Amino acid sequence: MQVTPSERTHRLLVELQRLTGKPPATITRELLDEAAPALEMMVEAYRDLKTTPEQAQAAVMRMAAEGHRVIAQATLDLDTNRKPGRKPGNQGQEASKPR
Repeated sequence: MQVTPSERTHRLLVELQRLTGKPPATITRELLDEAAPALEMMVEAYRDLKTTPEQAQAAVMRMAAEGHRVIAQATLDLDTNRKPGRKPGNQGQEASKPR
């Protein structure tokens, strides 16, 4: 599989390569591995779309939204220049803590 990133993404990958010492292909593979749960949900939704179109259409929309959420959270978790996002395993726990 060959992937051609946009210019913006290419610049980011080159910068990450410089900062981490990892080649862009490794960085891309790691990002895709992190997105695998969202990809699995999308595959399942598209399978359902083939068998039950009405129900599957709603599922595809939910899966796409979840995929965007996962990617956005991964981006927050990787951004060390900002206040970190949720910590793995703590999702939803902050809201339930008494103040």
